[in-house]
Amino acid sequence: MHEFILSIVFLSIGSFSSVLIYRLPLMESGNKKINLFYPRSHCPECKHTLLNKSLIPLIGYLLNYGKCAFCNHKISFIYPMNEVIHLLVGLSIFHHFGFSEITLFSYIIFTLLYVLLILDFKFFYLPLSLNILFIFISLISNIFFGLFILEQSSYFNVTPALYSFYGFIVGFFSLWLVNAVYKFFRKKDGIGGGDFILFGGIGTLIGPFYLPLVLLFGSLSSLIIYLMLKKKSTSDEIPLGSGLICGFFVYVFLSFCELIDNLIVL
Repeated sequence: MHEFILSIVFLSIGSFSSVLIYRLPLMESGNKKINLFYPRSHCPECKHTLLNKSLIPLIGYLLNYGKCAFCNHKISFIYPMNEVIHLLVGLSIFHHFGFSEITLFSYIIFTLLYVLLILDFKFFYLPLSLNILFIFISLISNIFFGLFILEQSSYFNVTPALYSFYGFIVGFFSLWLVNAVYKFFRKKDGIGGGDFILFGGIGTLIGPFYLPLVLLFGSLSSLIIYLMLKKKSTSDEIPLGSGLICGFFVYVFLSFCELIDNLIVL
């Protein structure tokens, strides 16, 4: 019964992530006719307000065979994809940590990073508000629960708060320095300010020690994403933020598989 209720919650949060992904850029562009709660969800083609049954996460999409109930326009697969990903990740976190504060904070962090990943991938946009919220949640989770850095901070004999602070400084200023050197020679920015803050946030979450590994994974991920986008666009922009988040997810996966230390030794 618990898993059924949690599944509904996770699917609903996945549905809300789609709202954030599609509405935040419009709000940032100055569109005052839209916010996170108004207007109600509608078909992007015919603009008709969706029926209540169509708003049910995942089930609404399946009931309408992935199409608008009014104009038969095909609805993007990204909506049910967001919901299913949030469901699977949420249940995985729950099975690992059970009912706990760590489960809650881990899932909030995942949702924030997922939304940032998609926003940067689709729009090259990393909202300052979400970046700041990510840093705040990361700091709180480490101070009270030592989510990612308890063992590391103990090893270096510093408090989790201070270790998180060091992580932010290293993450933020490492990319800032790279951009400063690039700008000195090319006379233009090569990395966006949102990327500095995001990498500082990842440093806040995991501390400074493993940041080079995340940067390596993130750089490789960014290259793959760039090659994917290059097929559809002539732009030379690279969504570095998306790559860094993918790099962090790879780091988390390897950590849970207890492969990180072996990788460093190699």
